[in-house]
Amino acid sequence: MQLPAIDIPVQIPFDVPVMIHPVVVHFAIVLPVIALLLELVNFKSRNRAISLTSLFLITLTMLVVAAAWLTGKADGSHAAAMLSAGAKEELAEHKLIGTYLVYASAALFVFKLLAMMIRANWMRDIFLILMLVYVGATFKQGKDGGELVYEYGVNVEAAQSAAGAPESEAETETKAEAPAAAEQPAVEAAQSAEASSAAETESQNEAPAVESAQKSVSETAEAVKESANEAVEAAKEGANEAVEAVQQSAQEAVESATEAAKQTVEGVQESADEAAKSAQEGAAEAVESAQETVQHAGEAAEAAGSEAEEAAH
Repeated sequence: MQLPAIDIPVQIPFDVPVMIHPVVVHFAIVLPVIALLLELVNFKSRNRAISLTSLFLITLTMLVVAAAWLTGKADGSHAAAMLSAGAKEELAEHKLIGTYLVYASAALFVFKLLAMMIRANWMRDIFLILMLVYVGATFKQGKDGGELVYEYGVNVEAAQSAAGAPESEAETETKAEAPAAAEQPAVEAAQSAEASSAAETESQNEAPAVESAQKSVSETAEAVKESANEAVEAAKEGANEAVEAVQQSAQEAVESATEAAKQTVEGVQESADEAAKSAQEGAAEAVESAQETVQHAGEAAEAAGSEAEEAAH
């Protein structure tokens, strides 16, 4: 499918040096991959520190992709004069996809901010889908860029040396029609051999950078995983300490309640003993009083009997 042609209306007030694009483009591929890994790790935990780190990486991605577009445009302009028609078509398509990626990185930045502000599951899902699509497009762009170098020899020094200084299409056609056409197969063979050698050299030079990027991604993923494990362990320890504190508090509450109940029972028993003792003392006093009353009554009866006898005499 042919994408609509778009461009970035930016004028740079200085000349961008050539051969900077291979250095910048590695970061344009690695940074969104690391941001995507952080988002996947943070999908369930929703740690704000990890989310802010991802936002920082996406911001860097936006800037680096813009730098990759500028340096790629400079390298493409430098190599265009010596490219074949097929190579020029591939280069134009590579530039167009790079332009889309610049706008897409800015859109990712905006969607990340919206996801952090809205904090809704559907917004996070949309952002993750966009991240996956963007990373896939970045891989496709990297593959196309590699083909431009390895198949067409774009900005390969050995190929440029073999072909000579960049020349116009009219000069190229004039030389193609020259009487020296008999030597052309040998020259083309030499150019092909030198281009293959340069491509192998370039591949060997880029291999350490790719390995370094892969190692960086792996180390970052391990660090994130280790941080997540440490957070889980810390949460477990906190939960265990909280359970122990609750158990200890409950045990102390039970002991306090038992002690209070014991003191209450002792107080009730003491009060009952005092009441019983008071009742016994009251009963003894009542018995003594009754005995005294009976005695007084007996004495009164005897006195009355004595008076009656005296009265009878």
